[in-house]
Amino acid sequence: MTTLNTLQEAKELPELFMKSKEEITFWRMLRRLSDRIRFDLDDRYLDKASKIEAYRMKDIVIKLADHQLVITKGDKSKTLPMDDLLKQPSMVFKEILRMMD
Repeated sequence: MTTLNTLQEAKELPELFMKSKEEITFWRMLRRLSDRIRFDLDDRYLDKASKIEAYRMKDIVIKLADHQLVITKGDKSKTLPMDDLLKQPSMVFKEILRMMD
């Protein structure tokens, strides 16, 4: 269920599925890296989906789960605490850039 406030502040469709400030911060960070971000929802049908399960950018998969951010590229994986998105966003940004190389 989308609130009126979320609907008014959303700039793009994926933002309607984001439930926390961390998710919105993360989405905007990814948009700085690429305009070709795909995402996996928790349901195949858009009107039944309630959350984003994973973000995909090039050959990187990023999941937000259990208060952690898991960045995966092939057989490499990096796990960061979700709190880092708000406390140290530049560090998270740099980690994603490192995984893109």
